[in-house]
This record gives sequence, structure tokens and C-alpha cells, in this order.
Amino acid sequence: MSTCLICAHTAVQPRTACARCEHRVRGWLGELPRQVVLLTASLELGTRPAQGFGGAGRAHSPLPVRGDVLNLLGPAAPGVVRDTAGDQGGPQPVHAVLHAWADQLAEDLGHMLPPINPSAPYADYLARHLGHAVRSSWIALMHAELADLVRRIRAVTSTEPRRRPLDAPCPSCSAFALGHVDWQTYAACEACGLLLTPAEYETHRAAVMPPLARLGVLLAAQHLTQEAS
Repeated sequence: MSTCLICAHTAVQPRTACARCEHRVRGWLGELPRQVVLLTASLELGTRPAQGFGGAGRAHSPLPVRGDVLNLLGPAAPGVVRDTAGDQGGPQPVHAVLHAWADQLAEDLGHMLPPINPSAPYADYLARHLGHAVRSSWIALMHAELADLVRRIRAVTSTEPRRRPLDAPCPSCSAFALGHVDWQTYAACEACGLLLTPAEYETHRAAVMPPLARLGVLLAAQHLTQEAS
């Protein structure tokens, strides 16, 4: 066994990230192409009047688009930027973050990077080879940068994913704590951390819910009988 470099929980060697953290990263990579579409739709400035102290004017003409969205959608350097002087700072665009990690992954695997996907550059490439990334020494840094990127995008698009509770109890700990979060590929138990694919959950639900429903009917009938007596 080994320790997850992201959350410090147990991981199975040679993994450096646990299954839950891999699941989270895979969900972000699936979410990003959809978010880029929403970012593009959010690029145009709203119609609210500019605010300032005493109605003071601007020293320069405003941008015709939202600067925060433009920063996220903006281009990145055509090659890999190595910050050898330690003087690079500020939030990076979607393309810059994904391209940097795709380049790192391709270097590890000895691949040539595939043609860029404009909707979310290299998100699909990273998702296809995530099995290697979760065995690398740099997975925690990739996780942190993707988490920051997704946080900044959601703040613009107002699309915080919802968690929908599921009715069947967890097959591992029996707690009624299973739920599914938008854009994620697994149902997750908040009590014990178990992950279930949609097919695994449906099979489990079909097995346990009819007996639970019958038990509920019997308990309700018993309660009514006791009240009547």
C-alpha cells in the first residue's frame, strides 16, 4: 500500500493517488469542455452601468468583453514555459493549464501531442491517459491546478455542481449516504467513500430496494395496528 499524494489516504501501489481523487480529476476533465462553452457565452459584457466613487469617469476606454472571462479563454505560449526565474504569476488560461499537463504526460509516455481540441485543449487526452497520471509524482500539483481552474470557471458561469442523493443504502457501510454529483462518473458514499458506477448502483438498488420497501410497509402496518389497539 502507499499514500495518496493528494489527500493522504491509502492508495494501492504503484498508484500515487487514490481512487476517489482520480474520480474527482476525471470529473473535472469531463466538465471543462462544457464549461468552455459557457465561458464563451459569458464573454460579452453585461448591461449594468459602471460604478465608481461619485460617478467618476474612466481613465481609459473599457474592454468590450469581460476581462476575467478573456483571461480564462485567452491563448497560452505555443511551447512549454519553464519558470526558471520564479517570476511567473497570476491565473492561467484553460489552454495553458491543460496544455502544460498534457505536455508533461506526453513526455512521460513518449507520445507526440495530438491535434488540439479547441473546446477544451487536451482535456480528452488527459482523461484517456489519467491511469498514468495517478501513478506519477506530479499528480498532486496537477490536481491543485485543475481544482483552482475549475473554481475560477464556476465563479464566472455560476454552475456549482449539484449533489443528488440516491435512495439505496451503501452496500459497504449500509449508510443512506450515496449520492451523485453533476459531471462525475461515479456515485459516492459520503460516509465511507465507496464509489459505484451507474451500472453497479442500479444492480445494487434492484437487489435491496424491494425488500426495504416491504419492510417499510410491514413497519407502517405494525405502527397503525399498535395505535388502533
